[in-house]
Amino acid sequence: MRRPGPIDRKNPQSNRRAFLSRALRLSFPAILLSCTCFSAFDALAAPQRSGWLPRWGASAVLLRNGTLLLTGGFDGQDVGTTEILDPASRAWKQEKPDPRPRTSANASLLPDGSVLVTGGYDGTYLDTTERFDPVHHRWQSLPGAPLPRAGAVSVRLGNGDLLVSGGFNDSGYLTSTVAFDPVSGKWKKLAPDPLARWSAAGTLLASGKVLVTGGYNGNNLGSTEVYSPDTDTWKTVSPDPVPRWGAVAVRLPSGNVLVVGGYQERYLGTAEIYNPDRDRWKKVSPEPIPRERASGVLLPDKTVLLLGGLNDGGFPANAERYFPKTGRWKILIFRTPPHSGKEKIPPEHGTPP
Repeated sequence: MRRPGPIDRKNPQSNRRAFLSRALRLSFPAILLSCTCFSAFDALAAPQRSGWLPRWGASAVLLRNGTLLLTGGFDGQDVGTTEILDPASRAWKQEKPDPRPRTSANASLLPDGSVLVTGGYDGTYLDTTERFDPVHHRWQSLPGAPLPRAGAVSVRLGNGDLLVSGGFNDSGYLTSTVAFDPVSGKWKKLAPDPLARWSAAGTLLASGKVLVTGGYNGNNLGSTEVYSPDTDTWKTVSPDPVPRWGAVAVRLPSGNVLVVGGYQERYLGTAEIYNPDRDRWKKVSPEPIPRERASGVLLPDKTVLLLGGLNDGGFPANAERYFPKTGRWKILIFRTPPHSGKEKIPPEHGTPP
């Protein structure tokens, strides 16, 4: 099976989404022949009653009680599906969906325990911003972000503000960096990322600074920058030895950062650890299931959970856990709706740019 090939440099977000839509439409006849209880169209639209919905470009947030919230994404259509996973029991439950179905949005936990979701893509680039209250199970609309965008990096800073940087919209690849103050409900501009990029990976360092690495701006990037909120400045540090976009970055208990997965002419399981004190990268064991634009968080037991994304087999239904102490990976199997994780992604038609 051929890889999808290069993405459209002029509009990577809509190009990737269009590729997935086309691939799933082409796969429907085979699904219809193999499934006696669901048609592909019924399955795609069916409400989820148990398990979880594998998808590309969803947003994951670890809540105060140690459960994982997963919202949005793309599984053949942009979804507002919102689910909560109890990592201890591996049980999923559905929450009230995001009122704006979208993919490639940014979600972060706010100091009051609610979740801010902003931006994304639903055929248009969005500045839409909502707050989800996991205690009262409701969504609240907030003032829109200063700029519509998808595929940005978002990180909650030490002062509780939410940083959003980079991404893509109709004007192209972005360097724009802003912060949302949850107390005042206002946005403010920050110093821009030195590099315009879509689908980079980012996380908050133990120092309170922000690491942003990789991404795409017509080229696969390994460029790595650190943003300092105290001085509102960026500094370029040692690049990721694996230029890629669509990776996941998670800060480990040691203070080092795990960067894993992504895309670089093929789906990657490649994993590296970045040491911010020494400004060094080290290769570690790759994840067993390569994937791009997955979701990842550090769990309360200090292991890393990865789930969702896209690879040659479609939307991976299995998740993975990384154990920092041993450097090993373990595959986790979750229940899924009948259609999810089974679609095969056929070759892309047409000539890549």
